[in-house]
Amino acid sequence: MVKTVTSLDDNVILLSIHDISPMYEDEIISLYDRLSEIGIKGYTLLIPPFYQLKGSNVFKEGDIFVGYLRSLGLEISLHGYSHTTKSGGMDEFKKLSSERSASRLKSGIAMIRRAFRIRPYGFVPPAWQATQKVLTQVRDVGLKYCVLGNYIHSFERDEIFVTADHIISQGDGKASFSDSMLELELGGPLQISIHPRDYESDYVFSIMEDIVDRLGYKILGYRDYLQKA
Repeated sequence: MVKTVTSLDDNVILLSIHDISPMYEDEIISLYDRLSEIGIKGYTLLIPPFYQLKGSNVFKEGDIFVGYLRSLGLEISLHGYSHTTKSGGMDEFKKLSSERSASRLKSGIAMIRRAFRIRPYGFVPPAWQATQKVLTQVRDVGLKYCVLGNYIHSFERDEIFVTADHIISQGDGKASFSDSMLELELGGPLQISIHPRDYESDYVFSIMEDIVDRLGYKILGYRDYLQKA
């Protein structure tokens, strides 16, 4: 049976903070504070649990930073395993074999459960790219959704939601909104990613403030939107 493909509501942005890692503890706290200052309080935290394959980037149960992240009440979802490929690329799941992608999904979930005492809610692969086979694997391990490009596959609702575009910041304050500016002005639904080091970017925050105050967008995380859709 062909699944229903439904556009997200107009004037909705699904916002996610990528690369949540102990490596960026100070940056993440500052980023949360800056988002709160402009009234943005609902979004998704995306964790690559073995970020860059470094043991120092693995969350441990009882860490103060783990407690801080849990206290925010935000959705915690899986964002790859290490985020990186053998060649140093950022699209970890784009070309993985079925066996390797399944293994990394299971290991990633286990690492988040061990540290946070909760299961991640969904899966957003690095760079929003993965093979179609990952959809079945994500569903089989019990996660609620998987994002591939502009498509949010909800397994709870057995439905696919689509956005007009997705904007990925590079973590250096140089996120480009220009290609999506027409959609923003028209109220089209989007996905936007922000990275920890963007906390220093007045440009990123001025755009986000304009999106909320002038354009009237509602900012949500994936979980919150899917539960209300």
